[in-house]
Amino acid sequence: LKGLCSEQAMAPRITEELLRKRAEHNDGILPDLEEVALHQQELETIDNLEQLARHLKILLLQNNVIRKMENLSKLKELEYLNLCLNNIQVIENIEGCESLKKLDLTANFISVSALRESVYNLKANVQLEDLYLHGNGCTDWVEHRDYIVAHLPQLKQLDGTLVTPTERILARRRLPQLEEMLDVEIEREQAERREKLLRGERPSAGAWCVENRLEQARELYAQKEKKEDYERKRMGTDKKPPREIPGVLNHKGEIRQCNEGKYDFKIDDDSQVGMVIFELGVPKYMDTASLDVDVNPWYVRCVVKEKLSQLKLPLEVAPSKAVVQRSKTTGWLKVTMPVANASDIKPRFEKKPDPPKIQPLDAQHGPNDENAAGNLKGSVTLDIYRGRGELAPAKQKPLLKARGQAAAAAGGAGPAPA
Repeated sequence: LKGLCSEQAMAPRITEELLRKRAEHNDGILPDLEEVALHQQELETIDNLEQLARHLKILLLQNNVIRKMENLSKLKELEYLNLCLNNIQVIENIEGCESLKKLDLTANFISVSALRESVYNLKANVQLEDLYLHGNGCTDWVEHRDYIVAHLPQLKQLDGTLVTPTERILARRRLPQLEEMLDVEIEREQAERREKLLRGERPSAGAWCVENRLEQARELYAQKEKKEDYERKRMGTDKKPPREIPGVLNHKGEIRQCNEGKYDFKIDDDSQVGMVIFELGVPKYMDTASLDVDVNPWYVRCVVKEKLSQLKLPLEVAPSKAVVQRSKTTGWLKVTMPVANASDIKPRFEKKPDPPKIQPLDAQHGPNDENAAGNLKGSVTLDIYRGRGELAPAKQKPLLKARGQAAAAAGGAGPAPA
């Protein structure tokens, strides 16, 4: 049982990815998809069509290993359903397909025992005109055509042959007799089946049966998967495990600051009073669904396609009041965060103190003016250096005299100067 469950889990299914891949003619758009071909996909079940492609008109599911007709009743616009070369054993669950006109079940496993139920389930499809049952066990009964024509007056063609009015009238007249003949045929078929079970007969390796077709399909699917995995590894396009996003804190226990995507960013707490604004230069055409923003009191964290951009905020903010927006023109991400504490809000414009006023000198007072000199307390008189070895005339003689005295003192300690 465990092996069977694991095989069923590995079996291919109708997924959104598969539908988009097979809907290239419609640019991969599913809501208005009208035709899709899902043949030779080793499918075992029918699912997700009612949710993903409800407006289908043509559905091609031939050459799979589908065991049961299911999840089709909500396809109200379906006109053509092809299920030939599958493992269908009874026609069912298509009563809701109100627009169905053509049904192809060639080469399936609908037996005589399931013929009565299958025909009864088709009576609700009043638009059905064309039915194909070639290659099923029920067609081994020689009276199957008259039985089907008698029960389905809407049919115009059965197994590629037109139904004439005369044929329909005669089949309706023989209907009670056909019912009795069908009961006899069902008993004969069931008796043969019981005898085979008692003898322990099993289908041979190459026999046309449900078990062999299912086993072959699973082997083929495993080979395809192995080949595709090899090609993905060779081309470097194989699926890699999701990258682990760095945590909030670094190894020092401090708030991590990083920009793994190397995007341009801005953080501003001056332009709007009481607001901290963080902007991140996300590429313009990147899908917004690939962005994950987390605002905390002391940091803002943004994950863009598994790459982290995290910054520490200059002030404590209120995350519950933060607003996240994205520009439609540039694609930039903008996070506006109000400051949590009003005491942290600084005035937008602080008035600076006036610089001291400098009073200009009065031009009417000269340097020899006694009143002017008295007003300049603590002033110092400087000599003006005019050139090499040249001083102002008023101070030249005292300086030469000082030099002579210094030379005489030095000459007394040594030989006399020449």
